[in-house]
Amino acid sequence: MARSDTAWKLFLEQPEYLRYLIRRADPILHELVDWQRGVEYLDSELQQIAPQSATGRQIVDKLVRVYLSDGSERWVLVHIEVQSQPDPLFEERMYAYNATAWLRYRQQVLSIAILADTRRNWRPRRYERSLGNHRLLFEFVSLKVLDLDEAELLADPEPAALIILAFKRAAQTKRSVNLRFQARVELLRLTVERGYNEEQTANLLGLLEWIMDLPKLLEREYERAIEEYKRETGVQIVPRIVEMSIREGLEQGIQQGIQQGIQQGIQQGIQQGIQQSLIRLLSNLFGRVPRDVTRSIRQIRDTEQLMALQTAALECKTLDAFRERLKDALAQAQQKEASNNGQS
Repeated sequence: MARSDTAWKLFLEQPEYLRYLIRRADPILHELVDWQRGVEYLDSELQQIAPQSATGRQIVDKLVRVYLSDGSERWVLVHIEVQSQPDPLFEERMYAYNATAWLRYRQQVLSIAILADTRRNWRPRRYERSLGNHRLLFEFVSLKVLDLDEAELLADPEPAALIILAFKRAAQTKRSVNLRFQARVELLRLTVERGYNEEQTANLLGLLEWIMDLPKLLEREYERAIEEYKRETGVQIVPRIVEMSIREGLEQGIQQGIQQGIQQGIQQGIQQGIQQSLIRLLSNLFGRVPRDVTRSIRQIRDTEQLMALQTAALECKTLDAFRERLKDALAQAQQKEASNNGQS
């Protein structure tokens, strides 16, 4: 999956961002939903009904259940698909999703397409076919990211507005990494200056890095820009969100284990994935990670300890402070291993 697709996936997995996207794409539907009842993601069901993309790309979409605000117990399904490049069978696939979901649930299915491509004239909104007197017409809502007004997004205080703006600027700067670098630094400053809470800020900065990826040389420049901004403002900035690192590490680890085809391999893959995500987090926080720290992390195999160290990394102000926490964790791990060996 491309980095931009991963970013959209992470974006859609957060209910408050999903709600914002629906409000931008379909304001009427947004008003009909009782958002106080929350959003239920139907990811496992979606996998069972998902058709394949003609381009061979992995499809980024979500199927959610929401309740209506008319005081009844009525609920509907909302299917959202993000398309980052034109697909000749896109309209047909949107219809196939809608029809299959309706056959499965026998409830109304509302389809929304997020067009994140750079081709301004590609604007699918319907699927139709006919023969003789017979005609099928299926229409869906579509939102073209390039059409969104930047001034309006900048004036919107919602955190999701900055993320949508980042998606738009990423598409606009696809062929100019220098312009993308400038746009990312600008969005970094806006994110911090708007005074969002710590979790929102970390979330936004983490998504920015997924959305507006840069070559290694400019990534280093971006890190230097962060350091300079921290010196200017005294604000502590965590470039990447821990939850994203954990999720990525888990996904990679599970995949490694599945490829080995054994439960032990899956567990080992999970451990290695979390270890790697912890090392990556330390690099983001403190710069280059010394070999002895990396070696100590590799010696800890308990997933709960590794997850606790993820939190500890954020709490520590310096690498030396983290070393002390790591030293204690390693001692506990060695003690536990010795105890298990003695019992066996």
